[in-house]
Amino acid sequence: MSSHKIVVADDDPIVTRFLSAVLEDEGFEVHTAADGEKALELIRAAKPDLVILDLVMPYRDGFEVCQQVRGAAESRHVPVIILSMKEKEQDALRAFEVGADDFIRKPFNALELIARARKLLSAGRAG
Repeated sequence: MSSHKIVVADDDPIVTRFLSAVLEDEGFEVHTAADGEKALELIRAAKPDLVILDLVMPYRDGFEVCQQVRGAAESRHVPVIILSMKEKEQDALRAFEVGADDFIRKPFNALELIARARKLLSAGRAG
């Protein structure tokens, strides 16, 4: 299987390291960013197959990064998963409104996250 590139953006280094380890163990190539601005730069440079965004990050939050990904011709087809510790139902609704493909609450089950990532990668997105 060819290695899919995934950008993980989260300001919590523990979450970032955990996600990187889990995804790399599954054969994915992982690129990480600690804030929303760096995430956008990395998405433009790495041209990932999937983006996983924390909702609350410095400089730009997950909503804004997702909107930017959807607004750019070169990345609008890339699936986006938003992770959040926020419990508000409106956060999940807003995530979908700005174009997220999935919304997962923290703490999350690593196997479930892998399954959801694989599903998005295999389904592809209509461009």
